[in-house]
This record gives sequence, structure tokens and C-alpha cells, in this order.
Amino acid sequence: MTESSSTRGRLTRRGFLKTAGAAAGVAGLAGVAGMASVDGWLAPATAEAAPEEHVARTYHQSHCGGMCSLACTVRDGRMVKVQPNGVGNPDFQTICLKGISEVAHIYGKGRVQTPLKRVGERGSGQFEPISWDEALDEIAELIKTTQDSYGRDSIMVLATAEADFGFLAPMLGAQNGGFDGIDVGTGNGLDPAMGFGAGYAMCAPEARDWQRSKLVLTVGSNYCESSLPNVFTFFDAKEAGAHMVTVDPHYSTTASKSDEWIPIEPGTDAALFLGMISHIIDNGLTDEEFMAQHSTMPFLVDAETGLLIRDHEETAPVDAAAAAEPETPEQNPYFVIDPVTGEPVHHTQCAAPALSGAAQVRGRNAVTVWDLLVEGQKPYTLDWAAGITGIPAERIASLAEEYAEGPSSLALGWGGNDKMTNADIAGHAAAVLVAITGNVGKPGAGVGVYVGQSYNSYAPALGAWAMPEDWAAAASEVSIYDMPYKENNCHAAIFCGDIVAQHMANMNVTCDWADTLDFIVTMDPYFTEGAKWSDYILPCTSRFEYDEPFGNVKAGYSQIVIQEKVIDPLFEARTDLWIQRELASRLGLEAGIPESSVDRCNAILSTSTEPWVSELTVEKISENGAVWPVPDREVIREVAPDQIFPTPTGRMELYYDGMVPFDQQLPQWEPCVEIADAALRAQFPLQLTNTRTRFRIHNQFYDSDWLQLMYEPVVMLNPADMESRGLETGDTVRVFNDRGEFEVHAAANNAIRPGSVRIYEAATADYTVAGNLQNVTNNTMIERGYDLMCGPVIPFSDTLVEIEKA
Repeated sequence: MTESSSTRGRLTRRGFLKTAGAAAGVAGLAGVAGMASVDGWLAPATAEAAPEEHVARTYHQSHCGGMCSLACTVRDGRMVKVQPNGVGNPDFQTICLKGISEVAHIYGKGRVQTPLKRVGERGSGQFEPISWDEALDEIAELIKTTQDSYGRDSIMVLATAEADFGFLAPMLGAQNGGFDGIDVGTGNGLDPAMGFGAGYAMCAPEARDWQRSKLVLTVGSNYCESSLPNVFTFFDAKEAGAHMVTVDPHYSTTASKSDEWIPIEPGTDAALFLGMISHIIDNGLTDEEFMAQHSTMPFLVDAETGLLIRDHEETAPVDAAAAAEPETPEQNPYFVIDPVTGEPVHHTQCAAPALSGAAQVRGRNAVTVWDLLVEGQKPYTLDWAAGITGIPAERIASLAEEYAEGPSSLALGWGGNDKMTNADIAGHAAAVLVAITGNVGKPGAGVGVYVGQSYNSYAPALGAWAMPEDWAAAASEVSIYDMPYKENNCHAAIFCGDIVAQHMANMNVTCDWADTLDFIVTMDPYFTEGAKWSDYILPCTSRFEYDEPFGNVKAGYSQIVIQEKVIDPLFEARTDLWIQRELASRLGLEAGIPESSVDRCNAILSTSTEPWVSELTVEKISENGAVWPVPDREVIREVAPDQIFPTPTGRMELYYDGMVPFDQQLPQWEPCVEIADAALRAQFPLQLTNTRTRFRIHNQFYDSDWLQLMYEPVVMLNPADMESRGLETGDTVRVFNDRGEFEVHAAANNAIRPGSVRIYEAATADYTVAGNLQNVTNNTMIERGYDLMCGPVIPFSDTLVEIEKA
């Protein structure tokens, strides 16, 4: 690829490093050039085994939901091999190419090797090396000055899932960035009905349950790429006789391994579910017993206000404590119709109320949620759904019938329809589809994101290190994605991981906002795209380096895993705990930080609410091979097997009072904001989707040499779209819209739907020809989003572009 400037006139990191090598005397460039070379730092390991060779264990990424336990061979102080640990449950002894690639990755050119201080403009990539004492002294002074001027909450501390900086925001009393807008699109609509999932749709059973399904319907998920270590569950289900059907705009890896692929127009998953719901209702395929006993379909709604009717009006709380504790359904029950008397009664007094009917409650006309659903579904016919989705009406009908027969699993995902403005409607419609068929709470039936089995397996409850009582993160006035647009008190930011280029769309606006902050600190093992906007960059250790025998302990994959020290910290990198401790000491707060990581690990275990966990120590787990399996794991984890849900009512709560102002109390079709805009599409005719891939975890591993041999960013188009633009595979193309542009190589791919283009997410300026994928992505935040469980989703894929040869 060529070295060239980004759309903002800033060098790509490749171009910058080339310049740095040629002009080491220019201020700041020598420091970064040194950062990108291992010369003088590392000696090669000898090929022969030596007495110094040993094996240590650690766990890999928590971000992907993996928590894979790794056995790492160390020779002459250098890690030379990464393998599966081979301890614990056999199902969880597979690792993926990302874990294997760490052999080279941790020594790679992307490592930040010394503390760096900015000497050029933000975004220029110009830094000089400084000592740890200089960096920490100056950062501590900046923190004090900023907080003295603007208050403790004037600092924002935001960490990605891989970072281990849990003490920093509470210690400083800093904002934590609020909602992040990523991976919450579908869960925003699904999880309020289910009662768990925390907005991320993690309310599914574990994927082993698929072996008991007749149908596994995958919609908006590329499971066979996103869950490589346990992709065997997909094929076990297929071998067991489950009908594996994948709905995806593109012919994904998962689609290619399924029994059937159903193409769909991007952003129309909700329309598919609504069409299926109508067909199931119209043909009497519903599970009325489940709805009556285990859902809020029988609850009565005020026909005038659209609100659920309760025993009494909720009064204004008299104090803050009361405000934090709203009345429970037992204290203030809802109304249903007694099927024997036909009279309205409290829902707590009637186990199987009438699904349909009308009544008067306190002089108010009321109807059931079910009757409102039936009436509201009338526009969503099979022909309507076919016209929206592009799926033939007869195929939607047969799919609905198969799903209703059950047991069926509905596997949703992150990074597909989840990145659309209407994703919450799809999640809400999925909840209704599940409820009307009873496809939940029994073997082979479930809904949600099955990706990353640490989320869906038996996760034991770990405890925590007890922080001082006066340590607490401040409430965020606005979430990170709104800070460039809404007034707030954030004057400085400490980013633990690449926040700027990963968590915010419309990169040019993001960079303008970053320029307004008093200071930015990035803490990361690797030099990321976002680091270019920092004033200080602090080198952290990877999961394989530590300065103590043990680093941390986590729960995932139905087992507890620990991080043993594999090698000493590389270069001048320091552990996350060391950095926090050193900052705390400069701020007079060191008493709240553990003196050692071993102390912290054992506190996390000993304070668990589960007795068998509280009896463990990190040393005991190490003696067991760095893995401690959850007892009785052979039993497949189910969700609500007693069909009692962790909602206030114990039922699937399908009617959303809070969405009445937006007419989304029950799911109503709304098209995407941008890709359904005909006028805008005439100017920018291609929908750009950025999807997950087996080569990356969000923006991590782009700098892995081994993985770069298999993939560097390309934008993929259908051959017809290539031909109409006079493009050939390998051409450098300009991808643009009215927000910005970037340049990248193009490739023809028959798997891509005509009218759409695909690129894997987080394609940053370091590895494109020029510019950043986020230069063009959609930053629209819909009004309804602010009343959803996790705030609005960032609609990265609700994006239109045009492409031309550069």
C-alpha cells in the first residue's frame, strides 16, 4: 500500500514511520521511530531447548467473550509458542488464530515501547520519548489543575473491555463516559422483555442447547467467525439434526455452513419478524398457554393514554431513597381479566388470565396487550414484509410455521442489523415472536446473542477488591458519543484503549472535539489510531507480561481462569495496576490501591457470594493448571427453565410504557434513517456495512504481522457494482459521502449483495491507503434512543456512500 495523507491532511502511521526513519532529527520523530523498532530491545531466542525453557498459562481476550486459557512456552526469556492450555473442560480447549498470533504480535511494530509526549499537533503522530517519572508527574499535575478549575467530574476515564483500569475512574471521581452506543442496538429492544442481558442481548442459553433445537434461525450474526473457539457447537447442532438457517444480506461464513441462506435487504430484520408474527397469529400457531401464564399479553392498557393500568397512580417520591425504589408489582399490581368472571382483577390474583377482552377499570376503557398486538399487526402482511425485506412471501410463511412449531432458537448478533437506527425495533419484535410461540425457557428454545460463550455459560460470581467508601465515578452528563455535540463538563480524557477511533462515528467531528480537550492520555500496549490525538501515551503490558507471579482472575467459559506471569514486561511497558498505583501515590490516594496483584486476585475470589469460589485462591487455581471448572457444567445452561423471568412481574414484559411517546410500546415498523432515504441514495447509492471478522476483535490485531498476511482492509463490492464503476480487484478506490472519505483497495466478491459494500470494522488510517473508515460512518442519534435501556445505538452501518477509482 502507498503512504499518503488522510482526509484531514494527517499522515498515516505507515507514512509517518517512513518519514521518521528518513528524518530522525526532526523534533518528535525519533521517539516514534524508536517505538516502532525492536532493534536494541530484543535478542532472538535460540532454537534449541534449554534449561531456561518453561511453560506458563494465561487467558486471552475477554473482549470477544473467549477467555481462552493459553499455555505459553518461554525460552531464554522470550515467548516462542502459544497453545491451548489443555486443562479444564474439553469443550473449551480450542484457541483461534488471534491467540496463536500473539507469539509475534506482542513483539511487533505496533507496541508502544516508552512513555511518549506529544510535540506536534494532535493527530500528527509527533511524539518524543520521556521517562515514566516525567510522564506520571506531568499527568498528575494536569489532573490536579483541571479538577481544581472545573471540578472532579471534569476528567473522563473510559476503558475498553481489555483494559484493567477499574480503580482509575472511582479514584479520580471522574466521569466514565456513560453509554458507549456499541453492541446495544438489538438488546435495547429485546432485553426489557427478558429481564436480563443488560442491553446487550446476552439473554440466550449457551449454544450447546442448539443440539436440542429443530430450527436454529440465525439473523444478523456471523457466529462461525465471531465464536471460533466454540464454533463446534454450530456443527454439533447441525449433526444432531437441527435445521440451520441463516438470514443475512451477504453470503457470510455462517451462511455458507448453514443448511439454507436467506438473503435480506440490510436494515429490515424487524420487518421480517413482524411478517412472521402476523402469519403466526393469522394461522392460529400461537402458544396461548405460555402467553397467558408467562407474558404480559393479558395485561390491561388504558385505551386513551396507552399506558398499562395499575392498582393506583404512582405518587411522587418523598425523598431520594424512595425515588430509587419504585413500587413493585406486588405493591402496585397490574390488571388482567379473570376468564371466569370477565371482571378486571390484579394480575397477582389470576395465574392464567384471559388473553383477549375489554373491561372498565376505575372508569377507564381498557383492552389487553394481546388485542392491541393483533390489531397493530394487521398492516404487516406477508406481502408487505416481502416488499420490505426482499424475501419471498411464501418463504417468510414457511419460516414462520417452522419457527412456531419449535423448539426453535433465534440467534441474534452484534455488528449486523445491530448497527442500524431501527435495531431496537428488531429486538422488540424478536421478543414478541418468541413470546407468541413460547420458544423460550425449554430445551432447544432461546433468543439472544449466542456469540462468546463466556457470556452464556455458567459464569460464577466473582467478588471485588473493596475500594474506599469515598471512591466513586461521577455520573456522566452526556455519553461519550454526544460529547462533540452537547454541552458537558468534560475537559480532559484518559482513554484506556482506542476509544476515539472505535466508539464514535463521523471521525472528522470526533477529531475536532478531541482538539478542544485540555489534555488526552492514552494507555495501551499498542499504538492505536486514537493515540494520535493524545498528549501522552503510556505503554501497558499485554496479557502475557507481568511483574508479579499472577496478574488477574476472570470468569468465563464455565470456568475460572487466571493470568500467570509468562514473561517480564517488554520494553518499558508497565502493568495497568502499577500505573494506577503510581498515579494514586502522586495524588495522595495510594491507600485504596492493592499493594500487590496477588492480594487483589485473592480478594476477588474470597469475596464471592458463591461458597465454592470464596474458598479458592489464585495459588490453588494455578496448581490446578490455571483453570478451575464450574461444578456440574455438563448440564446445558438454560434460560428461565421454570419460565419465571427476572423482570419485575416475573413474566416476559412485552409492552413498553416508556415508548408510548414514540408509538413503540409494541413494535411498529420504521425504516432506517439513512439507507432508506431515497433522495440521499440517489447521490450515495451504496450501503456500507462494517462487520465482524475472524481476523480482528473490533480494532485489535490490525497491527499483527501474521494476521496481515491473511487480511488487510479492502472494501468488497458485488462484481456488477464493480463493473458499473469501471473498477477491478486491486484498484485503489475513494469511498466517500458528505461526511468524509477514505481510500482503500477494492475487491470483487459475489458474496456481497448488489447495492451494498462490506468492509471489516475498524479499518483505520494505519492500514488503509488513506483515511479512516469512521470518516464516513453515520453519527445520527434518534430521539427515541435516549429513552432506551442503554441509550441510542451508533448506527455505523446505516451509512450510504459512493465509490470511485482514486
